[in-house]
Amino acid sequence: MVAQVIAQSDPEVTEAVDPIPRSARLDALDGLRGLAVMAVILVHVNEHFGGAFARGRISAPLGAIWGAGWVGVDLFFVLSGFLITSILQDAKGGRGYFRNFYARRVLRILPLYYAYLVLTMLVLPRLVGDAWPSALTPGDSQSLWLYYYNFQAAQTERFATLLHHFWSLAVEEHFYLLWPLVVLLFARGKLYRLCVVLAIVSLAVRLGLILSGAWVEVAYLVTPCRLDSLLAGSFVGLAYRDPEVWSRMRRAAPLVLIASGVMLAGLAFRQRHFVEFLDPQRNPGFLVDSRLVVTVGLTLVALLFASLLVIVLSAGPNRRISRVLQHYHLTSVGRYSYAIYVFHSLWLFVILALLAAHVPWFMHAPDYLTKPLTALAVFGATFVTAWLSFHLYEKRFLALKRYFEYRPPPTGALELSGDRVLR
Repeated sequence: MVAQVIAQSDPEVTEAVDPIPRSARLDALDGLRGLAVMAVILVHVNEHFGGAFARGRISAPLGAIWGAGWVGVDLFFVLSGFLITSILQDAKGGRGYFRNFYARRVLRILPLYYAYLVLTMLVLPRLVGDAWPSALTPGDSQSLWLYYYNFQAAQTERFATLLHHFWSLAVEEHFYLLWPLVVLLFARGKLYRLCVVLAIVSLAVRLGLILSGAWVEVAYLVTPCRLDSLLAGSFVGLAYRDPEVWSRMRRAAPLVLIASGVMLAGLAFRQRHFVEFLDPQRNPGFLVDSRLVVTVGLTLVALLFASLLVIVLSAGPNRRISRVLQHYHLTSVGRYSYAIYVFHSLWLFVILALLAAHVPWFMHAPDYLTKPLTALAVFGATFVTAWLSFHLYEKRFLALKRYFEYRPPPTGALELSGDRVLR
């Protein structure tokens, strides 16, 4: 592996570029995943109680903060880009490069994804009857089964109840489908440049769509528009194996974090919100819109989370940020974050239905009470479901990964790979 070559040549840099982070660093990444999935739950609970534009001295700031929880998806994208690119760089030139990568992705993602589709599209509608949300159109169903729901939602301007959050899984699957070939074909130096160029292209496509008068959510949903965060994470994954570049990134990361954070705060104050769904053509009653958020804002979010990732990977085990992210409860959430993400919309629907039927007064209580209590209920139910799903179902498929272990490339392949660290 690249790390072994580096360690032999310079033991002092092993800590900075180890391609398979040590246990503490894996825990820190799980901590980030935990924060990401909790942010997603908060924003979806927020939508049902006053939303991002709630009124009141307490409800208004709470709604505005929770309304920005959609950025949790972008944190997932950054982490996915980092981990997938790290895996591909290590496996590059080895036997079974494509077979092992795709097989392991299939075993991790598809069993739970399709089980949830069967549950919500076939089983529960028959059990619940008329109380179940309206049926999907054939086009919606097909897009979900074939992983292009994000394009379907953008085209129809209609969101599938209990299933709309799968737009982000479609984006990631499209990335997983194409990125292995890109990593294989290009040397590390060219991959750096390609990450930057494609991120700029993604921003340009969003700007073009917005200027053309397209629905603002199109620029938020479709895959070509959502590459910034995935590529930012990929850039970090490449740099993590390159001592020279990593050293520069470690020095620059705090400045990038502060600069992007300040600009995002300025954008939010200027817009008086940080939500992604306000379209000036479809929301004429609003004096603000989301065009800046889904153009410049998404790029700034990508930079913010990429720089945060660099800081986390560089932090020693005794640093405060490491201690927070490696807390047992937070890392536990992160380890089951995929299933939590998959099931949270279903549990939100069930809990809201139960509250409306049996505790009707609760639905009219102040937002600052209903939101936290509902979020806790959704999180608790979803975490238990995710734990059971993992240990009773998903583990059976994950055990099959042993048949698709990555094999390090031979020395000759490494020398011919063009990786800058080996030159």
